[in-house]
Amino acid sequence: MDQKRIEKQALVVGIVVNIVMVIAGFVVFFITGLKAMFLDAAFTFISVVSGAVAALLSSQSVRTSDRYPNGKFALEPIYAICKALFTLTLLVYSFLDVLQVAIDYFVRHVGAPAEFGPVVIYQIAAVAVCLVLVGYYRHRNRQIGNVSTMLRAEANGTWIDGMISLGIGIIAVIVWLLPADSPLDFLRYTGDFFITTIIVLLTIKEPILVLRDAFVELVGGVHQDEEMERFVEQIVAKYMPSGIGFSSIHIFKTGMNFDVDITLVPQGNSILIEDLVQARDHMEHEMRKRMHLVHVDFVFA
Repeated sequence: MDQKRIEKQALVVGIVVNIVMVIAGFVVFFITGLKAMFLDAAFTFISVVSGAVAALLSSQSVRTSDRYPNGKFALEPIYAICKALFTLTLLVYSFLDVLQVAIDYFVRHVGAPAEFGPVVIYQIAAVAVCLVLVGYYRHRNRQIGNVSTMLRAEANGTWIDGMISLGIGIIAVIVWLLPADSPLDFLRYTGDFFITTIIVLLTIKEPILVLRDAFVELVGGVHQDEEMERFVEQIVAKYMPSGIGFSSIHIFKTGMNFDVDITLVPQGNSILIEDLVQARDHMEHEMRKRMHLVHVDFVFA
């Protein structure tokens, strides 16, 4: 299975879909002037740019050279960290922007009603497209054992984009249905603030998790995935030479590059190096059916 080929195909599909959505999003933003629509369109634009960068990195990180004999897989968590930080910055900026509008209305009693008319139709289409794209990203990532840091980051960003679109659509429908002089008439002026705040609160956790996991990869932390741990343990137990046990297995992931450190516990008087070399080759061959690039190292207790 060519994990990199599948990853790059998924990223290209995302780029094409998001280009269409970003054009439509900015058209609606210029018509309505809604800050939440700017947040929505900006997120989609980020997805286009980050998708193009991810597709480039997907092909570059796997290339080896004399200076980088194991590839440049560290570029993948660096990409995820940059995107997560940019996403967090945009969420905070959007909240502060609409907060000023709310303060102007509730404290200074100034403001203009927002125009939600064209938003409803756009948001219905946007939510549907985002949900389908998130499902596509996650499906393709599952095909390669959920090892793609970049597909996870793209799915995360698209999910946030979809939630933004859903929230804006709900507020747009509510305001559109409000009768004149309703007790909720303030939503015509501050609905942008409420929906943007709710979106920020509901979605800010996701980029924080991506940031944490990418940082763990970059600094060499142990990869914690119970399903993958069981997969590796079964292979190690299957091919470990007789007379040799193991006390622990640590999996380190950097992008699609895996290092598996196995701590050996000799149970006999001697260990044949040839047996260990053969066992390592068998283990790496089996693990590569699910992991793109893997190196097995034996550590003596």
